[in-house]
Amino acid sequence: MDPNQLIPTPDVLSAPWELFNLLLVGTFTLHLLAANIMLGALFVVFWYSIKNRTPKIPDPPDRLISRKLPIAIAFTINLGVPPLLFLQVIYGNFIYVSSVLMAVYWLSLFVLIILAYYGVYLFNFKYDSLARRRSWVMGLVIALILVVGFFFTNSLLLMIDPKSWTRYFSEPWGRIIHTAEPSLVPRYLHFVLASLATGGLIMGLIGWWKEKQGETEAGETFSQGLFFYALVTMLQFLVGAWYLGTIPQGALAQIMFEGRVIFPIFLLSVILGITSILFGFSRLPWHTTITFVLTVLFMVLFRYAVRGFYLQPYIENNRPESAYQFSPVFLFLIVLLIGIASVTYVIRLALRNRREPS
Repeated sequence: MDPNQLIPTPDVLSAPWELFNLLLVGTFTLHLLAANIMLGALFVVFWYSIKNRTPKIPDPPDRLISRKLPIAIAFTINLGVPPLLFLQVIYGNFIYVSSVLMAVYWLSLFVLIILAYYGVYLFNFKYDSLARRRSWVMGLVIALILVVGFFFTNSLLLMIDPKSWTRYFSEPWGRIIHTAEPSLVPRYLHFVLASLATGGLIMGLIGWWKEKQGETEAGETFSQGLFFYALVTMLQFLVGAWYLGTIPQGALAQIMFEGRVIFPIFLLSVILGITSILFGFSRLPWHTTITFVLTVLFMVLFRYAVRGFYLQPYIENNRPESAYQFSPVFLFLIVLLIGIASVTYVIRLALRNRREPS
């Protein structure tokens, strides 16, 4: 069967395709950074809950960080909504089909996230009574979030491979996992290792801040956190090579060299990743953080180039038309600016209240 016959007719866009693509890349970068910070913080709390089963200080690191986890999860979820909506606008006729093919797992995402929320609040409110069971609670929360990430990875891979949609006729139960795709595991591990590295970076920044406050013993946490970040980021290059190896050689060469922009983007992401490793080993926290953020940005750009290549044979005949209606676009931009200003004001107000003495 011709896969093009399975692709629904796209909706008409009210603004240029390039505008939605730009918004998709920008919002997804923010979501990915938030997700890495969230999962990295979960890993840090899990590590400290094992290391310090019987805390000897009133506010151990796992308790201090865990108080911010509900906010981190909320930010990650809310920052995940815009890229999902823009993805549906541009590739709605692809992402909706992939969601139906794995409908059981897709609908379970909301339950898994809610359970993870409960686990974080349980960790906070029952910290003392849980005692040694704290690590089990946090381990369960991490497992739930990892399952959510795996399902999202599977959905995005099904989306760019319409040839696999024919499995629906033999497996119409909404439980399709794209195991035939060789890049499924490396793509997923790439996200998990990035979160582990972010956890090390968080530990390093906490240690650096406490050392500045005069806690001399925090210097060890500072060094260990940045060292762990650099070490895991080095492993990222191995997983990245594995992922590139899953792309057919002819396709990889076409992706890299057919366009004038893609190869420089890939090269910049590699250079920035190596630079962040060197900064990590050199105990330079803010240099490491900035190069890490830039690496994520360029990796996202390369990721979308790969997606565009895979969808190219199908998107030519199924690309949505544009019937420009600028009033909805202007209204969207105005609401967006108001939202950004409101969130900025609330964050500044929260930080100011924290600095004021009680």
